[in-house]
Amino acid sequence: MLNKKLTGIALSAVMLLSVGCSANNGGGTAAAKTELELVTSLDQAILALSSGKCDAVALDGTTAQNYVDQSNGQFAMSGVNFDLTMYGDYEGNVAAAKKGEASLIEAVNQCITTATTTKFDENFDYSYYTVWTAMAKRQAGTDDEESDKILGDLKLEVFSDAAIDETYTYLLDTTNLKKPELDLSKADGVLKNVLDKGTLVIATSPDYPAAEFITENGTIYGCEMMLAKYVADCLGVDLKIEAMDFNAVLTAVDTGKVDMAFSGFGWKADRAEAFELSTGYVGDSSVAFHTLIVPADQADNYKSLEDFVGKHIVAQASSLQQMYVEDQIIALENK
Repeated sequence: MLNKKLTGIALSAVMLLSVGCSANNGGGTAAAKTELELVTSLDQAILALSSGKCDAVALDGTTAQNYVDQSNGQFAMSGVNFDLTMYGDYEGNVAAAKKGEASLIEAVNQCITTATTTKFDENFDYSYYTVWTAMAKRQAGTDDEESDKILGDLKLEVFSDAAIDETYTYLLDTTNLKKPELDLSKADGVLKNVLDKGTLVIATSPDYPAAEFITENGTIYGCEMMLAKYVADCLGVDLKIEAMDFNAVLTAVDTGKVDMAFSGFGWKADRAEAFELSTGYVGDSSVAFHTLIVPADQADNYKSLEDFVGKHIVAQASSLQQMYVEDQIIALENK
């Protein structure tokens, strides 16, 4: 069974992208057809892998390691990573706002720059966001030496679960943190609405540890949620988090249900065309790779992406991993 920290979202409908059937149980061949199943939550993907209904799940490095650590030896990293260089330079995750909301994104970008470049402690080269990531990974139950070292160096205690607060003040105390000098005198659009109502409403799919997840006691937590709280505090407003399925997050932004989204988004051309995307932010080195996890007793069968051709792979709908599987595994079927 998986740790409850990683299974906070109720299951919802599954979408199936039919690109053929899983034709063999060995390595991929030119004739094999790969089955890519798209789900709305990562919980569904992990349940499919644990029940033997799929061969692999595509994830980013941090999330993959989280699920492996919580699987009690049931899952393993395949050791095969997707090629990210074909998509340009890796810049980390990005926040998203409605197209045309340039003033909001500009303010957010200033906050992100401060959070990712300001040292948490002058004696150590750890930025605010790096420390928040370490704290979130510890809370998510990730066995991570880098995070342990950061928290040990800074002598920081890990977050202890608390009752849910409507303004999410438990996420982060920014009283003594450096903040950017924002000029909000000419705020317009969504940014002006946020300032007028005194609340920044964000959307997230909290099934993506350590960026955003639900703790055992039902509290939304994660390094991106701490970043969102920091942004709200820099703007001088409260934070409100709307939790939803991943494929509904950007729709909520586009329709104005929320002001913006923090939900583990990587940069994609179609996202950049349809939304205002923030500066990228990254808290550790492990998210700089994307991979597949497999049953532990099958890990030795995978040496390259070609070995996943003909397999049944699960990925979250509209995610970077969906694109990677389509571009780098399914594309191999005709070669």
